[in-house]
Amino acid sequence: MPTLHHLNHSRSQRILWLFAEIGLDYDIQPHFRDPKTGLAPDSLKAIFDLGRSPVVTLDDDVHTTLGESGAIVEYFAQTHPARQLTIAPNDPFYSQYLYWLHFAEGTMMPPLIANLVLGKAKTKKKPFLIKAIADKVIDAILNAYYAPNNEQNIAHVEKHLAQQVAQGSDFFVGDKLTTADFMMLFPLEAMVASAPKSMPSHIVGYVNRMHQRPAYQQALQAGGEYNFGPKNAA
Repeated sequence: MPTLHHLNHSRSQRILWLFAEIGLDYDIQPHFRDPKTGLAPDSLKAIFDLGRSPVVTLDDDVHTTLGESGAIVEYFAQTHPARQLTIAPNDPFYSQYLYWLHFAEGTMMPPLIANLVLGKAKTKKKPFLIKAIADKVIDAILNAYYAPNNEQNIAHVEKHLAQQVAQGSDFFVGDKLTTADFMMLFPLEAMVASAPKSMPSHIVGYVNRMHQRPAYQQALQAGGEYNFGPKNAA
């Protein structure tokens, strides 16, 4: 039985949702962020050198420790083919499927993380004169690169989801749930949670649809407190 090392308020919520959709039996080992720094605890380093989550310990012959949420999602989707969460190379949607599967971490997440980190840097206490200069530098970096990239990404995703809805699909690719959905939901729900009134309608609608899935609700119960889940969740 695999063991998921689950960090609160993190990408490992994707894996809980995946396991619930598959109906997989697993063990869960919770880890909790430092309340002051927001960083992962040292307990994760005992499992995985980088000390990051998600991490899954597999019950294979060599007791593999597998990191990276994308790799974990692909591993379990491919080793549980009956759930049909992947798209085959001969499918006309295959190229689109690969694109969104990798877009989440390759394009969507970097400017979001940069905005988060630089935003924290602005709020950190500094001497007055240093703060004024530092804040101007941070704003210049955000305005010149990360903020425009983030806005372009949002518009790109919104356009695609609008097309999907027009074609009668609730999902990112084709007309079924795939691993692309597990990967894309995390950045989108994080943005909706942080700025619900500024997010365009199709992104908000997509996040709400995924949040309403019974397996997603089951994953929330399994993982506990999660900042980016539906606000009315227990």
